[in-house]
Formats: sequence, C-alpha cells, structure tokens
Amino acid sequence: MPAVHYGIEFEYLLADTRGPQAGRLRDIHALDVPRLADLLADRPGLGDPALAEGDLGIRRGYWYLEGDERFDPDGRFCGFVAKGVEIRTPPRPGVAAAIDCLLDIERQLAARLGRDGLGLAIAGFDPLRTQYGYTPPLNAFEQRLRAGDREYQGMELSMLTYGPDLNLSLPDWNTKRNLDAARKLNHYAPYIVPFSFSSPYCAGRPWHGWSRRTWLRCDQRPAVKLFLGLEEYAEQAGRSPLLRPARLAREAGRIEFKAFDAMPSVELLAACCHLLTGICLANNLRGRSETPDVALYRRAALHAFDDAEIRNGARAALYAAAEALDRAGNSAAVEGLAPLARLLSSRSTPAHALRASGRLFHAGGLADRLPQAAAC
Repeated sequence: MPAVHYGIEFEYLLADTRGPQAGRLRDIHALDVPRLADLLADRPGLGDPALAEGDLGIRRGYWYLEGDERFDPDGRFCGFVAKGVEIRTPPRPGVAAAIDCLLDIERQLAARLGRDGLGLAIAGFDPLRTQYGYTPPLNAFEQRLRAGDREYQGMELSMLTYGPDLNLSLPDWNTKRNLDAARKLNHYAPYIVPFSFSSPYCAGRPWHGWSRRTWLRCDQRPAVKLFLGLEEYAEQAGRSPLLRPARLAREAGRIEFKAFDAMPSVELLAACCHLLTGICLANNLRGRSETPDVALYRRAALHAFDDAEIRNGARAALYAAAEALDRAGNSAAVEGLAPLARLLSSRSTPAHALRASGRLFHAGGLADRLPQAAAC
C-alpha cells in the first residue's frame, strides 16, 4: 500500500445546551463573535508548522471560528460573521490516525464550548435559514475584493453549508499522477456524494430532495482542488482549473475533496476517506473531468441512489475502489467500505435517516458516539 497522508477539516454548527433555548441551533447572526473568540483563543495547535495561518490571524491552530470577514470602505478589517466552528487536523499517516486526531481535538473543543452553554451540531446545510444576507451590504472595496478572488465565489452560499474537506496526499506521486487522480475524483463526485447526504431541510421543513447543499453548491464551489508549489503552480496554472497555489511548501501535492455533505458518524467518515483513496488508486475507472456536471449533481441531490445512473456510477466507483485497496494490501480499508455498500444496497443516505428521525440536525459531535480515542 503506498503511503497516504490524511488531514481533515470538519465544520460544525453551534447549538445551545442550557437555558430556555437548549437544544436549538444558534443562528449565525446571533453568535457573539468577540465572546466566542475569547473563549476559544487558547487552543491546541498554535504554531504548528504543518498548517497555514490566515492573514488576519483568525485561522490559527486546530480549531477556529469559520465565517465571513468584513472590511470597511478603506479596506481595513472591521468585523467577522461566524457560521460556526471548524476543526482541522494536521496531516497524519493514514485515515485512522487522522480521525483519532479529529476526535481528540473535538473533545477538547466541546468541553470548551460547554463552559458557555454551547455545543456542537452536525448538518450539511443550515436547516433553518434560506439565505445568509450581508449585513451591512457589501461596500465597493468588498465587491472589488470578491470579484478579484475566485476563493470568494459563492461565499453567500458557503456561509450556510457545512461539510468536511478531506485532504489526502500520496508523497510518492508526481504532479501528473496527482492531477489525474484529481480529475478522476472530480468526475465521480456526483455519483459518490449521496453516501454523505445530510441536508434534507429548508427553512425548517423537508426539502423536495435529499441534499439541498449539493443542489445549490455544485455550480458555485469546487469539488476538488490540487495544490502545487508556487514555482510549479506559476508554470502549470493554466493547465487545469483544479490547480491552486500551496500556501506552504509541504502542502504541494495535496488533493482536497470538498463535495461531501456533513458526516454524521465516524464510521461513515472513515468509509468515505477510504473510498477517495481507492478511487485515486484504481486503474480501471476511465472517467475524468475538470468542470462540474451540474445536471448530474442535481439529479443526485433530488433522487440519490433511486436514480439508476447515480446508483450505477456509485457502484462502479465503490467496486473499483475496493479492488484497488485490496490489490494494495489494505484489507482494513476494504472492510471499512462496508457502510457504503449497505447504503447503496438499500438505496438510502444519511439524509433518509435524519428525516425519518424528525430531527433537523445531529446534536453533538462525532466523539459523542464513541469511546475515548487516541490522542493527537
């Protein structure tokens, strides 16, 4: 089995855990950002050289507030709207190590939030809001800033979506192989995202499909990115829209998969990581693409595995991934795909279970359903 390093970024909504609003999601415009920033300031991972830091110092350490930075008309930072909290793990040698690290950080974060009567919650899309709404409206400087940086594309949507970014790198692979893997993941993304669907609500009511996140996101935000060193990126940038400049030299070769909905369980998170690894390794999957198939994504969002084309594409990807992992000698990863096979066989998704439960979101974090994991 070739070496595969994994890093996980996982977004959470916040919910009240005590008082008259206990059990309810905290609206993004009702979060006290200065208070939260003080509460979370002393965090693990500060100064970890494996992780890039944001220009404004908000994105630092192993957890941070995730949201929208606001600027005044002269370009000075003047405010921040938080949609929730994000955890990011440093790269770890394999899926199990990355997930153990995530769980350890999550437990620390949950304990810290609990001091202020807050808890974690998991969903793929804000189940109550229909839009973000810039308050105040974007000024001229902000409009120019966002028009000139593709990473801002779809920010008003990104403020309502929650999902894991799964980062994998194969240190022995060159750029040609990495780009081929990224193109392959981009092609098969519409078929495999139903394994993670967890956003079947809109404005507190059942939506007419299984992933409102996928329906809205597919033509606004990328599914896959491949990071290159700055010198190589300058030479290769025009070669593919999937390419991005690495912020740190050690990020070169990182493939980031961003299309999954939120993951409600560790079992599913691990299975989807193994699926991505297997797809990258598979030599019998012929599909490649660099742009989103919006129509296919939206069919998946509405019908999931009840759509024959989506179901057959997911089956092909899953079987090829299992074969590739087996050939590589990773029997544990093959066994770890079992939750996906069960979902496919039953033509079900996590969104089906969520809607059947009558809940709008999953209360708590991933660690709440598990015994204590190894420390990071």
